[in-house]
Amino acid sequence: MEHILQILTNLNIPFEMQEHKAIFSEEDSMDVEILLEGMDVKNLFVKDKNHNYGLVSMALHERADLKKIAAAFGYGRLSFCNTDELMKYLNITPGSVTPLCIMFDKECAVKVLFDRNFEGKKVIVHPLRNTASVSISFEDLKRFTEHFNHDYITADVYKSEL
Repeated sequence: MEHILQILTNLNIPFEMQEHKAIFSEEDSMDVEILLEGMDVKNLFVKDKNHNYGLVSMALHERADLKKIAAAFGYGRLSFCNTDELMKYLNITPGSVTPLCIMFDKECAVKVLFDRNFEGKKVIVHPLRNTASVSISFEDLKRFTEHFNHDYITADVYKSEL
């Protein structure tokens, strides 16, 4: 993890960090009090049947609308990627997925989509392991993504509640 913190420092990205017990799921997060400023983020690694890959970062306690996400990416029907695909494209294990792992996608095979509600806010993400969280500005997260040669899109990714 020190490696990612050094990268953030080298990119002049200010951050605050908090250690905590492992968080593998949204349910696990209910038992952890995060004292950092920002929106808690969950990340989804998805693909369509043509093996187009996407990394989605969105507000933790919202429900994802996979149809909206597919449309935003320009992909077909989406499914979740498996552990092998997580490791191959993002060099990460389940439960530790973070928008910061886009740095490992050297071939730019993965498209990035951010929740449009992140604009103007700080976001709380894992620093490549699920036993800590870092808070960074969304502007800096976009800059980090661009530094590793990835474009991104922002979109409404929430399932509408009736």
